Amino acid sequence: MLRGVPSPLAETVAEHSFLSAFVCLELAEEVGADPGRLVAYALIHDLGEAFVGDITKSFSSRVGELKNHLELGFVESCVESELVRKLYREYAEQQSLESRMARLCNYIATYLVGLEYKRMGFEVDDILESTRKEVEELSKELGVDRVVRERFLET
Repeated sequence: MLRGVPSPLAETVAEHSFLSAFVCLELAEEVGADPGRLVAYALIHDLGEAFVGDITKSFSSRVGELKNHLELGFVESCVESELVRKLYREYAEQQSLESRMARLCNYIATYLVGLEYKRMGFEVDDILESTRKEVEELSKELGVDRVVRERFLET
């Protein structure tokens, strides 16, 4: 919306989470990851934003771990489900293959929607560039760069 996308066209958190989960299903087999766990992470990865709001990337990068700490604190104190709290902690810690893959899928989903906004004529080149960089770096670290490039990245 900061780039002029009208709210009726702007992606909702639910749409983003669903697309992230779908991308997780697409990639799960490639890395031998547990698809159920990947999808679970994708569905809850932005839960902290329900409490602190969706903060712009430029601000988020400046406050770094403080944002993550605040979001985790809200999830820990406000979410009743122990399973959801556990999944959110695991995603935030980024220690498992599945949590890291879910983060990659989050970036891929952001990139794909950015491409759609660009096709509509919105100025989102900066978002596409920074997100593509995140996708390329993380997919290389996880050893899925070839399949990610072939399936999701426009050249």
